[in-house]
Amino acid sequence: MFCAATLGVEAQTQRGIASYYTKSWTGRRTANGDRLHHDSMTCAHLKYPFGTRLKVTNPANGKVVIVRVNDRGPFVKKRIIDLSWGAAKALGILNQGVAMVTVERVTEDVVIPMKPEDDPVPIPELELETHENDSSAIPQWQQLPIED
Repeated sequence: MFCAATLGVEAQTQRGIASYYTKSWTGRRTANGDRLHHDSMTCAHLKYPFGTRLKVTNPANGKVVIVRVNDRGPFVKKRIIDLSWGAAKALGILNQGVAMVTVERVTEDVVIPMKPEDDPVPIPELELETHENDSSAIPQWQQLPIED
């Protein structure tokens, strides 16, 4: 169990530079064992425990995302967070490569999508019919005669 005094960053807002993983990193393992997917809302942070949800804000345009920590980094001076490609896209920082952001811990329980749900897979509707005398709808084991 981690406490705010141990990490020092959990009770405050951080301001600094964010970078992001390129799409070519898709499929690589993160520090916690997850496979990185470019559309996932995940990030790398040096201090927060794995699974921590962070609210990342781009003050230049006001866009906000909530990401889940699943990796360690960044390992470049003055950078405070590495974002997945999808999170960087949602924040509008793909063109710059890096951007100034604010990072805050999210304390309420929120669900972080691993992939965007913009194009959900449609569930087909099935029409099932049964006929009274149709034995194909009855499992074979129930069709066997009972021996006394």
